Amino acid sequence: MMTSSRAIAIAIVLVARCAVASAQDAPAGAGKLEIGGFPGGGLWLGGGNDSTEVNFNTYAFGGDATWYFTPKVAVEGEGNFGLGISQNVTYQNKIVYRTQMPHTLGTGGNIVFFPAGSAKHLAGYVTGGAGTLTLFSRTAASRVFGLTQSESFVSSNVGGGVKIFRRGDARNWGFRIDYRVVVVNSKSSAVAFFAQSKQRIGQRFYIGMLYTAKR
Repeated sequence: MMTSSRAIAIAIVLVARCAVASAQDAPAGAGKLEIGGFPGGGLWLGGGNDSTEVNFNTYAFGGDATWYFTPKVAVEGEGNFGLGISQNVTYQNKIVYRTQMPHTLGTGGNIVFFPAGSAKHLAGYVTGGAGTLTLFSRTAASRVFGLTQSESFVSSNVGGGVKIFRRGDARNWGFRIDYRVVVVNSKSSAVAFFAQSKQRIGQRFYIGMLYTAKR
C-alpha cells in the first residue's frame, strides 16, 4: 500500500516533469520589445581614392532596441562605437604605416522586415534606415590627416541578417548575425581625407546577443 509521503513525492516529480515539458514546448520567436548588443564587430570604410580620401577600418561594438508592430514588421534604434585601431593606410598615394585612425560613433533608426515572420527559431530579415556617422579627432588623425575636431555626416544603411531565438525556458534569449552596407553622404566643409568630395561606402558586420524584455 502506497504511503502518503511516497504519493506526495511521486506527485512532485510528475508536476516537475510537466513543468519541464511545458517549458521545453514553449515556442521560439520574437516578443514585442527586444534589447540587443554586440561586443565586437567590424566597420570597413572604403571608397577612397588613395590620394585625399583614406580607406580605414574600426573595431565596432554597440547595442539596439527593437519594437515589433507585427510578427513581420519592427522598428529599431541603434548606436555603435568604433575603435580606430592602428593600421597601415594609403594617403596621398603613399603608405602611412601603423597610424591610429579616428574613433567613430554611429546612430540610426531602421525598419526591419521579416519575410517569413519572426515567430520562429530562425528568423531572417532585411532592413534599412538612416542616421549619422561621427568621426572623433585623435592626435595622430589631427597630425596626419588634419582632423582637428569631430566631424558628423548623414548616413544611410541597408542590409539583412538572421535572429536566432532560443526555445523553452531560455526563449527570451537569442543571437543575431547582421550585415549592413553603410552610405556616408559627403559634405564640402568636411576635412579632405574623408567624404569631402564624394560619398563613402562602408560595410559593417557583427554577431551579437538579444533579450526579449516584453512579450
